[in-house]
Amino acid sequence: MYFSRIRIRPDVRDLHLLVSGNGYGAHQLLWKLFPGDEKRSFIFREEVAREQMPFHKGVKGEPVFYLVSGSQPIFDHPIFAVESKTYAPKLANGERLAFRLRANPTIARKGEGKKNSSRHDVVMDAQYHLLREIAADMSISTLGDKSKIKKSIIEAWRQIANSQGTEERLLGIIAENDRYAEVPITSLKPFELLDWALKAQMDKALETWFAGKCERLGCAMVWDDLKRRLKFQAEGYQWHALPRKGKDAGFSSVDFEGEIEVMDTELFTKALFDGIGPAKGFGCGLMLVRRL
Repeated sequence: MYFSRIRIRPDVRDLHLLVSGNGYGAHQLLWKLFPGDEKRSFIFREEVAREQMPFHKGVKGEPVFYLVSGSQPIFDHPIFAVESKTYAPKLANGERLAFRLRANPTIARKGEGKKNSSRHDVVMDAQYHLLREIAADMSISTLGDKSKIKKSIIEAWRQIANSQGTEERLLGIIAENDRYAEVPITSLKPFELLDWALKAQMDKALETWFAGKCERLGCAMVWDDLKRRLKFQAEGYQWHALPRKGKDAGFSSVDFEGEIEVMDTELFTKALFDGIGPAKGFGCGLMLVRRL
């Protein structure tokens, strides 16, 4: 396996404007670094360069790509400047690593009246189900999309004289997440309280998703003994529309980071090589790790 850092050559002006943030376009261009591969043999992650490089003037703010591949990329490409090395991590069970991961978190669910399950966005699924549960508790319609149900809840809240039960439930959801300990929840308006509860529900769903992945991929999440919380955070949720594939087509991405402990070196090394989760062709799934 090979680990590579790819930058756009300084003499190729404005190309970064075309590929930056365009996962599929970047994937198609990066594939040209492997002219002998009929199938994609790499996973990649795009970041924004934060530092000036001696050989690459003006790189700050431009995209930089990290690749893990089964074959070595070519070096004499007219667009890309390539740095590559053999990637053969030597890990031990019990070793702790800092990690970064951009992933497309999805969950399989069966629709009503359907035999087969389909993939759903973890964040949207968690928030949608919470909104439906709250609407049902308030005896209002649970039909419609997320925004419609949310609007109905706020309107009903204003009309119901005693909404203490709903308020207590939302306060409980927020209180379960100690990251929101400083949020002045007692002074929040109904729509603000609902937004914070939806955010807390999103955090919980993403933590559950990642914990499940860890269990299957030979690692475990790590607790901070002092703060009594997981050394983990999930931020930067984005929806990426794919209009060429259909009106509602697209995928989400979330940036995860924190610490993990290696539990099964064989499984975990395979995950580093193969990637984690779907949407790998759009820049998701590559986990970057470093020893602590």
